[in-house]
Amino acid sequence: MQAPSFSFSLAVIAIALLFCSIILLPLGTVQSAGYDVSISGKDITVHPTSPYAGDLVDITVIVMNNGTAANNVNVWFYLGATVVDTRPLSVVQASAAAIGQWNTTGLGPGTYKINVTVVAQGDSNTTNNNASASILLRKRPMPVLVIVSLQVAPTTLVEGVLAYINGTIRNDGDANATLDASFVVDNATTVKKPLVISIGETKVVGIEWNATGKEGNHMAVLTVGSAKRTSYFTVGHRAQAVIDVHKVWISDRKPTEGRPVTVTAEVKNIGDASEMLIVVFKDNTKTYAKSKPTLFNPGDVHNVSVDWTAGSGAHVLRVEVQGHPEAMNFYTVSPTPLAKSTCGFQTIMPGVAIIVGCVGLVRWKGQRRRRMA
Repeated sequence: MQAPSFSFSLAVIAIALLFCSIILLPLGTVQSAGYDVSISGKDITVHPTSPYAGDLVDITVIVMNNGTAANNVNVWFYLGATVVDTRPLSVVQASAAAIGQWNTTGLGPGTYKINVTVVAQGDSNTTNNNASASILLRKRPMPVLVIVSLQVAPTTLVEGVLAYINGTIRNDGDANATLDASFVVDNATTVKKPLVISIGETKVVGIEWNATGKEGNHMAVLTVGSAKRTSYFTVGHRAQAVIDVHKVWISDRKPTEGRPVTVTAEVKNIGDASEMLIVVFKDNTKTYAKSKPTLFNPGDVHNVSVDWTAGSGAHVLRVEVQGHPEAMNFYTVSPTPLAKSTCGFQTIMPGVAIIVGCVGLVRWKGQRRRRMA
């Protein structure tokens, strides 16, 4: 019966030694044993420190290791129940920083609460694994451009003139703006004009538009940033004199060199406006006469005449109208050369001679006759 007594004694001694070791173990060592990570709201920072709505915000949190062991952790960033980012951290010794990114695109100005959770396998205390921070998103300064008006000048626009399309733009925002003002007329090519406009400033920007051949209705569109404005306008008919040199003739269809004739041009105003006109007469390319200024009302027909002396050779008698290059006509003529006399003298006695063989032309009442001497 000795063996059982000996075994019982050994068991009592072992229990006593274990109890003494527990009593002598410092309390702090018990609390820090194992792996315990924690985060705190005071250790959360953001960059930029005063972000605008629409910024990409960096959220930094310091993860503390309160235990004696080390392990990998994951840090989760939430906006409400939505995960905005997650960051893994390698073995955390004393502490480590996790940086998450929060894209605020589409969010309006205001205060938002970001929740952060750290997850570690084997964490001995999960009550300190959550923290939060309130982040204020400011309203980003922005230009707010308003197109006050879009006008076409002159207000009474007729075909053929140079028009001006002007937009008046005001900046009602809280930031300056540098951008293009884009003009489009009748869905044609876009014309861009640079625009620099300060806070509260009003500016006029415009383009030139040639209305030649554009009678009818038109549409102009101005776009500046997100602002857009449309203006409708009409190009009216332009009353104008339309001149036609209908025909040209001369008083003698077969003129003789060196003899004056009358050149006449029939000039018509077939347009719908009156105009003071000067008719120009040219021999080939050389101007030899101009009419005095004459008023041509719509429908007027005037016969304008000048004198012209025929020279040798062929001639193109051109008639033009100043200011109307489209108005021109001509008459082609080759005057008859003037006949030359051939005369001789014959002495019939000393000191006396007579003319013989002299042929010439004389004109009797508009008729040619020969005379022999």
